[in-house]
Amino acid sequence: MTTTAHTQNQNHDASDGDTPGPFRSPSWPVLRRLSGGALTLGGVACIAGGTLHPIVDGEAHSVEALQAVGSPWAQILLAVGTTLLLLGLPGMYAWLAPRTGIAGLIGLVAYAVGNLVTATGHLIVELFVAYPFANDPDKAALIAADDSMLGTTAFELLNTVGGLVMLVGMGMFGASLIRNRAVPLWIGILTVVGMVGFMLPIPAVAGISGFIYEAPRGIAIAAIGALMVRR
Repeated sequence: MTTTAHTQNQNHDASDGDTPGPFRSPSWPVLRRLSGGALTLGGVACIAGGTLHPIVDGEAHSVEALQAVGSPWAQILLAVGTTLLLLGLPGMYAWLAPRTGIAGLIGLVAYAVGNLVTATGHLIVELFVAYPFANDPDKAALIAADDSMLGTTAFELLNTVGGLVMLVGMGMFGASLIRNRAVPLWIGILTVVGMVGFMLPIPAVAGISGFIYEAPRGIAIAAIGALMVRR
């Protein structure tokens, strides 16, 4: 065997070791469409879940609310929507990265972290702790009477701080979208104000406040997802 042939065989063996065998990664267009589809479905699911979330006597997490019609399906919609959003965000950043800059990256990371820590943590407690406890006569009394489910300072801080991180993150990301004309202007504006509803002192009313909370960011994210699917 000549030196050239030996070298070619070594290179061939090395390249074979680096390939994933019979499986191949999806192409970028496929990943872009999958990510966009996840964002669109996630945004719609979050809007539906927020709108359908039961509110009884101004409280959304009391025993009565957790026992009301709509639970746990509204919370399941929110959980599924949040999961889909988190799955779609990396693809969204990859698609928008050339047009968003450092501020866009920081904002999107902050929004993702806030979602992962606060929204996911809140929904896990609501679905797997508060809901079953509220529907168990022997455990219903363990649900906090202050509409926080757990009634602990740590959980309140988790929701408050995480919500602020999401608010700032979405604001930065939306401002970057507007500044760089990365998407149509109305999407950027909705992204900027997407989390503001959570901070407004609006009364909790079934079918209204949940929509106000979820619709701006849900529509913005779903719209970006639709653009990713189409382009």
